[in-house]
This record gives sequence, C-alpha cells and structure tokens, in this order.
Amino acid sequence: MPARFLDCAGSHYMVGIEQGRLAKQAIHAAWEIFSDSQHLEMNRKARFAPKALYLIHCQQKAENFLKKMVKNALPEQHERIRGIAAGADIAEKIIYLLHGMEMELMPKASSYALGSGIVIGVKAEATTTGEPVLIKNFDYSLPFREMFLVRRTNPVAGCQTLDLALAFSCGTHAGINEHGLCVIYTFTYPTDSISIKTVPLSCILQEVLETCYTTEEAVRLIGRHARDSGANILIMDASGDLRILETSRNDLAQRTAEKNYIVAANHYISPEMAKKQIPLNSRWEDRALPRLRGKSIYRSSLERYARAECLLSKGKIDPESVDKILADHGEGQAGDDTICRHGPVFSTMASVIIYPKRKTIRVVTGKPCEGRFEEFGMTRTNDSKA
Repeated sequence: MPARFLDCAGSHYMVGIEQGRLAKQAIHAAWEIFSDSQHLEMNRKARFAPKALYLIHCQQKAENFLKKMVKNALPEQHERIRGIAAGADIAEKIIYLLHGMEMELMPKASSYALGSGIVIGVKAEATTTGEPVLIKNFDYSLPFREMFLVRRTNPVAGCQTLDLALAFSCGTHAGINEHGLCVIYTFTYPTDSISIKTVPLSCILQEVLETCYTTEEAVRLIGRHARDSGANILIMDASGDLRILETSRNDLAQRTAEKNYIVAANHYISPEMAKKQIPLNSRWEDRALPRLRGKSIYRSSLERYARAECLLSKGKIDPESVDKILADHGEGQAGDDTICRHGPVFSTMASVIIYPKRKTIRVVTGKPCEGRFEEFGMTRTNDSKA
C-alpha cells in the first residue's frame, strides 16, 4: 500500500486542515479502533464504568488537561490539532484523546505498552556511500498500518520539515528539517508515573524539527518539557553530532556513539536511566493483554538490540544492507524477537530510512520484509519510487 502523502504550506492551522482532509477516513478509523480495542475494554472493566460513559470520561480528561498543556506549552502544535479536527470533521477532544492514548492506556507502566521498535544511527564513515543514515521499525499492537502519513510541510512560522506521523497526530515519530536535523524515537518502560498532565512526546519532537538547528538545541528543548512517556530518542544534526537521549517523564541522560553507529531498542543503556526503568527481569502483569501475561517485558528488546549490534559490527553499511537490517529475521523464522517483528501482539507496521545529507526519507507501510520502499525529498524534484 503506497504511503499517504501530504505536501502543503501555510499556517499551522491550515496545515492541520489539509492533513485532516487528506486523512479523514484514517482518523475516523483510528477512533473506532481505539473505542473498540481490547486495551480500552480492559481499562474500562477495571474502573467499573459503562463503555459509553468511560469514553466520555476519557474525552473530558483530554479536553480538561491535555489540551490545556499543549496549548500553553506548544501553541502552534495546538493550532495544528485544531486544524486536523476541523479538516477531518471530528471533535477536537477526540483528536486530543488519540494523542494521549498511551497515557490513558498506561495506568501502570508494567501493565501495557502502546508500541515499540528499534532505532539505529550510522555515521558517514561507517557507510559505503559516505553519508550517514538513520533507520527505524515501528512496532505496534493496535492495527496502525493504514494510519501512517508522510508529511512535507513548510509552515509560515518554523522550519520546513519532512516526516512520518500517524494520521491523527500533529506530532512526528521520525523526521528531518531543512537544516538537516533528524529525530526518531521508540518507547521505553520507566518507573515514572504516566500523566495526561504532560505534553505528548511526538508533539515536542515536531516542535524540535520546526525550531531547532542542532542536536544540542534539540536536547535543550526536549529537556524543558515533562513528557508523557519514556523513550529513546535518536538525534543527529548536519554536523554529524549523533546522540541517543534516554528519557522518562522527568529525567534524561545522553549516550554518544562510541562506535561508528548507535542503537536503541526499548530499554535503557546509560547507568543513570537503567536505575529508573522497570527491572530487566520483569514480566507482564495481570493487567496486560492476555497474550502478554507472564512473559518477559524485555526479552524482545534485548534480542533485537543484540541482533542489530551484531549486524552493524560486520563492516561498512551499503544501501542494500540498510534494507536487510530492517527486514532481518535473525538466523531463523520471523517472530516476536526479530528486528522485523512478527509477534502475537506487537508487529512491525512501517519502516523509515532517513538520509540527512541528501534530506530524503524512504518509507514502507507494512512489514519491510514484504513491502516496497518509496522515497520522498524535501523538494518535489527528489521524490521517487524505490
């Protein structure tokens, strides 16, 4: 399935309207998926509330808390959310609730995880083409494959950006701006409590792409905000400054690339943050999805991290190697512990490759072992099929 593509300029509100119009069907589908999901049903039963009332309660929380937080902290992202709601002809509080799904669905960090994946940054000297490359697999439990959107936007206020996002979101999950600054992230499991009174990380990272030039500027901006979830954030700028920012709701630590590459999955590596995550021997508890209960929280993350390190240590990376890493099934069959994930709950639903030097991204929606990448550039002349 070709990626849904948005190309527009204007105010944040008008960009939002265009996104809402383009992705209207996907946005309404996302709301239906969330409303009927097993994840929400489990939380509803725990709170002894009828489904209709519980959904109203969730929307009201998003209206009362999350909207206020985003409007005060990131007013231009709030304007984009307003536009998305107007363009998709859906209530603004529903769009805010969709932004806050991980907060509403994570009453305890050990009971549920919205998504996972792996992120990799490779320096220029470690590639055969002499240019750096950043990659990510998006692994989710909810069926988000048709929710992905490639956006090329040139806002009136802010830098031009090219990124991959979910259809209902003002925020980004992976992207690059006109100055060559790139960000990608994946979730982690900190012991910090999750709160809807914080700002969604994806919204913060969109603000990073629109306002920052360097990795250091990005780190400072991210550090100014309390965040909605734990994450490993891969950041790289045009100078080649490559770092992983390991974050929880209130804390963060940085890792630099000791080799010519750096890897992050869904656990912390830095000593500071390792103390602030759920212990590595933890297992999913009774409030997790039935197919997760009793299983190791970190096994897949540790296996995927180790496999990526193994593949990257074999020598310089060429363009074909990048595709193979994303589609890797290890030495055996595809499964829950492979980089290209085929698990009973989590499954790879999209992949992205970012080329900072040429300012292009390659995207496949669906599993990278099955799909075909499309390439998009910061300018129309750089668009192509890959």
